[in-house]
Amino acid sequence: MDVSAWNYTHEIEYRRELSKGHRVHEFTETVEDQGWCFSQPPESKQAWLITYTRACAEDYLARRGAKAGTFIVTVYQQRPDRRVLVIAIRMKWSPRSLA
Repeated sequence: MDVSAWNYTHEIEYRRELSKGHRVHEFTETVEDQGWCFSQPPESKQAWLITYTRACAEDYLARRGAKAGTFIVTVYQQRPDRRVLVIAIRMKWSPRSLA
């Protein structure tokens, strides 16, 4: 099997929720990451996707120095002919102070 045939490119969009139904795009991140592709039993797949997406988003938002707020984080897998929605989550982001 040709390993180069595997595509783990994902695009993660971060939209800040300003009010109900009003969101503003703040960031887009493109990553080579197979975490969303790990095989999971059907009964735990959704929980894994939520946990993994949140962990990735927390890391990214911390590195970007994003201000606190509620974000809609949407993950798409990039395929040669289209992008496929993997998951979208709503999360409250509160940066931790390192003091």
